[in-house]
Amino acid sequence: MNLRLHLGEMKETFDMEKAVCNHGFFMMAPNVWNPSSKSLHRPLTLSDSSSTDVTISHPSGLSFLVIQVHGINNVSRVDEALILQQVARMLRLSDKDERDMVEFQQVHEAARKSGFGRIFRSPSLFEDMVKSILLCNSDWGKTLLMASRLCKLQSKLADGTVRPLSVSKKRKLNPKPWMAANGNFPSAKEIASLDKDVINEHCKLGYRANQIVNLAKKVENGSLNLEKMEKGEMEVDEVVGKLKKLKGFGPFASATVLMCMGYYHLVPSDTETLRLLREVHENEECSKETLEKAAQSFYDRFSPFQCLAYWFDLIQNYETKLGKLSKLSPSDYNSVSGCCHMKQLKAN
Repeated sequence: MNLRLHLGEMKETFDMEKAVCNHGFFMMAPNVWNPSSKSLHRPLTLSDSSSTDVTISHPSGLSFLVIQVHGINNVSRVDEALILQQVARMLRLSDKDERDMVEFQQVHEAARKSGFGRIFRSPSLFEDMVKSILLCNSDWGKTLLMASRLCKLQSKLADGTVRPLSVSKKRKLNPKPWMAANGNFPSAKEIASLDKDVINEHCKLGYRANQIVNLAKKVENGSLNLEKMEKGEMEVDEVVGKLKKLKGFGPFASATVLMCMGYYHLVPSDTETLRLLREVHENEECSKETLEKAAQSFYDRFSPFQCLAYWFDLIQNYETKLGKLSKLSPSDYNSVSGCCHMKQLKAN
């Protein structure tokens, strides 16, 4: 069954390829980008918490996206709305996202000429937050592997191979025929139902397992309201304060999550940022100790879109070396970072 997501006035500025292939999240499971068809395939969550695979594309000349829902002949109105909502979030198809892109391009001429301004993200803020944790203190190849293992664990939870702590061994789970074959990204409810040792047994996340379990439990018990945070019902300083109180959300992870929420004023500084400032912007004196301040200072002229300007530079740098990210084979995703420079940078 096919659904339509109408672009409205955004049809003039939206480019499927550019909206997806501009951040490492598009390379992380369960996302699968098809370079030849310029389509994105992944599972999305339904109203009963099960998952279904979809393929999202934008056929040439059409004023709407086509979302092919696999394995379901008739999608309920509730599930249709939920699917469209998740796709719109991933591709930043909202009035606010459109305004942000236009305003950013007004202060960044190169971004305007290249059509850059929509940073890809996940269908849910929880997935963004967990993936931000996976990015910390890890090389890119390991990050990709950890995300893939989490999706495989979700598949085992869905088919009953792995049981939550609250489910009796005698009780059998009945997977639905349209359930995503390779697993969706696990929800907060699914993560909260597991012990960190079980997660590490299947996913080998190390200390991160405890951090994501703590995050999931806070979401599930209501002490952390992600919907309220994302809907703009809090001042950004309050959002930052809540992030700082969470285990695993230091400056880098917090800045990444804020970017996913549509706050672009902070640059998520890590070894790649250090490499970029030294290699591209010739700031040879920049060090780990001065990095955060140096990066913020360099991009402040693009306020309040410092993070967008940073990602524009980083993507340009990657594509200068590797060619268009949208054309890479998944087997080449490991090469999309300055990993070869990391040991040298850390030594300095």
